[in-house]
Parts: sequence; C-alpha cells; structure tokens
Amino acid sequence: KTVAVVDLAVAFEEQANDDPESSALARIAAHKRAKYAGIKRHLERQGWKVHLSALVYGSLGAVPAGNHKVFTEHLGLLKRDAKRLDRQLSVACIQSSRRIWNLHCSQHRARQQTQRPHQGTRGSRATETGGTPSHTGRH
Repeated sequence: KTVAVVDLAVAFEEQANDDPESSALARIAAHKRAKYAGIKRHLERQGWKVHLSALVYGSLGAVPAGNHKVFTEHLGLLKRDAKRLDRQLSVACIQSSRRIWNLHCSQHRARQQTQRPHQGTRGSRATETGGTPSHTGRH
C-alpha cells in the first residue's frame, strides 16, 4: 500500500541571494512537508508507504527544480508529462497573478473616482502604476 501526500502552494517569489536552498520557495516547501509529518507517521504506523511532498510555484511563475522529482518519482509521471504539467501550472500562476493585479487596479481606479469625482483623469495613470501624479496647478 502506497499513498502520496502532496501539498500544492503558490507563493510570492523572494530570494535574497543566489543560493536556491535559501529561497522563499524552498522554505515554503520545507514548511509544507513538516506540516504533514504527523499524518505521514500515522499512515506509516498503519502499514502505508508514504511519499510526502510539496509542489511550490512562484506567483510570477518560478518553478523549483524539486517539483520535477515529485512528479516523476513520487507521482509516477513520465518525464515529458511532468515537464508539460509543470509548465502548465507555472503559466496558470502567471495568468492568475495578472488577473489579481488587474482586479486590484480596477478597484483602485473605482475607489479614486468615487472619492474625487470633481477631478479629471489627470495623474490617474501615474497613481495606478504606483507613481505620484504631477500637480502643476493647470487643468
């Protein structure tokens, strides 16, 4: 009897240096594996062989190398299928992050328009992109 326990996480990509083991994605994968360690022990006591894994993707599409091993060794996918699935999930993360950002921007614009209906659109593009609008006194 074999069971695979796999936690899928999408996280913000932040890496202070070039060491892949120090990346936020590597830390999250380790945290996810630790989170299910108790379940793994419980299943092993019941006679199961347990593959405990974490699939982690960056919100902007980053893919840790360890994901491929999870797909091929723990889940038994063929290498080409693992590569295709890895890419599809990475693309889905990018697309979802873009949708979240677009929603954030549209809500921000709507809030600005309801708070300042008397002002024109001058400076609104700078504000929605994180800049500060120019105020020259001319309208």
